[in-house]
Amino acid sequence: MKIKINKYNISNEYKKRIILISDIHYYKKENLKVLNEVLENIKKLNPDYICIAGDIIDDNNIKDKELLVEWFKKLSKVSKVLIGLGNHDFNYNGKMTKKYDTCLFKKIDNIKNIYVLDSKIYTDSRINFIGATLPYEYYDLKEDEDELVYYMNKKFNKLDNNFNIMLVHSPAVIANRKVMKKLKCHKNLDLVLCGHMHGGLNFEFMNKILKGRGLISPKSQLFGKYCNGIYNIDNTKVIISTGITKLAKSHKIALLNNIYSSEIVVIDI
Repeated sequence: MKIKINKYNISNEYKKRIILISDIHYYKKENLKVLNEVLENIKKLNPDYICIAGDIIDDNNIKDKELLVEWFKKLSKVSKVLIGLGNHDFNYNGKMTKKYDTCLFKKIDNIKNIYVLDSKIYTDSRINFIGATLPYEYYDLKEDEDELVYYMNKKFNKLDNNFNIMLVHSPAVIANRKVMKKLKCHKNLDLVLCGHMHGGLNFEFMNKILKGRGLISPKSQLFGKYCNGIYNIDNTKVIISTGITKLAKSHKIALLNNIYSSEIVVIDI
């Protein structure tokens, strides 16, 4: 699997470099080959922070968990690591659950320099990292704009004037302008980091043609919006990672993962 690095310059005020990755979908030790390549590339990029926008694991029934924990220990030596949670982090054998694997994620959270942001905020050097964990019902049920707005406003009512970076796995919450305008915190959001869309399963040459749309979205929508790249939505920059793994192990055509690139996003602020 190839590794593609995309770079964005958002601001020159903070002089900080952020790495964004998403959709690791770890499920057994064989995944470490790609993860170790990702780690070596990240080291060369000298980040101040590493953000992971959800779907760390494929489901709660994965193998070789301790090897994943060891990989995170290596990653934590590069820089601080901020982790948001996605829908697969709440999966058990393909079904959504109310709780993630608390034992695994507690081990990861206990590693020095790593912060699992389950609806939490971590502040460092005038930068707020906000982990917006969407309710598990969101991924199984039809999107309800009012419910999403209520949930987000309840969790993140006010944000201060620091540089506010939100990690939210699915971009549908933020990339929907109707939802965005109703969020009480949206005027203070500077940057939103997402994953989930797997790049719309686009091949490399298709990205310029489709201009952010995807060939197919996780909900099997053809040519859906906001599948990859950077957007400016109501003065908030939104960056959507195409992910490390494009197809979960449970997918019928998971073998096609080998023809896609893993993406590392570099963001300078």
